[in-house]
Amino acid sequence: MKRMVLLLLVFLTAGSLTAQNYAVIHSQNILNSLPEYTAAQEKIAGLQEQYQQKLQDEYNVLEEMFQQYQKEKAGLSPERRRVREQQIMDREKDVKALQEQYFGQEGTLAKTSEVLFKPIQESMEEAIRYIAGRKGYSLVLDIASGMGVVHYDPQIDISNLVVERLQSVR
Repeated sequence: MKRMVLLLLVFLTAGSLTAQNYAVIHSQNILNSLPEYTAAQEKIAGLQEQYQQKLQDEYNVLEEMFQQYQKEKAGLSPERRRVREQQIMDREKDVKALQEQYFGQEGTLAKTSEVLFKPIQESMEEAIRYIAGRKGYSLVLDIASGMGVVHYDPQIDISNLVVERLQSVR
């Protein structure tokens, strides 16, 4: 009796696995087809360049301070040396704090990226859910990273449907 129940369970499981539909997407191709994604990337790249230039300017000032100190060091009293060294170290700390403010995990660039990209990501996920529901897909895999997917049939790629859906809901 146990054997019969186990066999029935195996058949039911195997039957349900073959009845499921799968699809794949290539999220990077989808995102690259969206003008708002490209605009967001350009904005982030511009901010990054702007912040990098500000940091480079600050590092240049710090380098000038250090070079000036090196030239004048021999003629300075021990107390004046300590004061100048402290000024240089304080300036270096400020520049590193500015770098963290711009490029850190909680920095301006990360926050701006989240604000710009999150709505795009959410709309793509909504389009995927919509298509998966309409087409009866129980699993949608993203092949953009290439990790874990060894082979797939291009006929199950629904990236074009996701792009069409995103364009139709604008």
